[in-house]
Amino acid sequence: MHWYIVESGQPTGPHDRVAIERLVALGRITAGTKVCSVGDTAWTTAAQDPVIASLLAQLAGGASMTARADAVLGASHPPLATTAIPDEELPAFTYGGASQLGHKAFKARWGVLVLIGLIYLALSYALGVPGMIAEMLRAAAEESGTTAPGALGLDLVGWLLSIFIGGPLLSGFVVAGARAARGAGQVADLFIGFHRYWTVVLAYFVSILLIGVAIVAAVLPGLVMLGLAVGFELSGNFGNIGIVGAFGGLLAVLGALAVLIWIMPRLIFMGALAADPSLSKEGLEATLRRSWSLTAGKAPAMFALLFVYGIVLVLSVFLLCVGMPLLGMPLFAAVQGAMYASVFSAGHPRRLGS
Repeated sequence: MHWYIVESGQPTGPHDRVAIERLVALGRITAGTKVCSVGDTAWTTAAQDPVIASLLAQLAGGASMTARADAVLGASHPPLATTAIPDEELPAFTYGGASQLGHKAFKARWGVLVLIGLIYLALSYALGVPGMIAEMLRAAAEESGTTAPGALGLDLVGWLLSIFIGGPLLSGFVVAGARAARGAGQVADLFIGFHRYWTVVLAYFVSILLIGVAIVAAVLPGLVMLGLAVGFELSGNFGNIGIVGAFGGLLAVLGALAVLIWIMPRLIFMGALAADPSLSKEGLEATLRRSWSLTAGKAPAMFALLFVYGIVLVLSVFLLCVGMPLLGMPLFAAVQGAMYASVFSAGHPRRLGS
């Protein structure tokens, strides 16, 4: 388990069990200290938390606790977590609210967001190198009339890199933006996805797989209709039936759009949820359930937000070649992070005293 605590009016954490024992031994946690275990939605006192209350009871035992305190204080422990947790609960998600929060974070944390965006772009470019080499090999082989057997292997390497490195990196990019929206973003947050590596990779892979399966299922009827229309027309059995083919193509496009609008936003942040240090580590099924339940009724607005600021990101490329790293990327990171934070804020402690 992990806990947030309040010291000198400032929430900090999350702290693990060893750190909590150390703070109790030092006297920095007393019966009246405000605490909140990760995953809970309300603050309580240390005396009301069963685990911390038992530690306080041992301390009150006097000599029996002294040896334990010496052992805790003398042991080698990692530094206590000091990341401040804002004491203000985020408002419920709306398109306008997330956009406004994102712009606020963009202005307040611009320098950090620029660095996060630059590093993310550089690493993403590096991950795409095998694919680019494969395309160069194919182009050279086409000109010489030969084959490029090594291109397929490079494509496989690129795909594996996109899952095993790109997945945690993208998850960290989302969490970094969310933490910036909460006023605590830093460059190191970009690599948060590697802290729970296999959990994040699995969640990211499953989210991509489910979205892909949904798209295939949605477009398949239209593609089948289009294929039959083309086949019948080529065979001459039914003459020109282009209307049926056009309807099939339209049906396929509408099916893909339906998945992108109503399904994709509900699954795409599974990797970020698995990586988020403010949430308890969960299994794949629990992460999927959290993602699906908390996005209920919000998917169209989430898609619209990503679509609009995705266009802004693309258009920023044309601003004197520096628009993307200085404007488009940090703004997209801030808005996407604000959306994630406001949609999935149920895992954060509420305002003190609420």
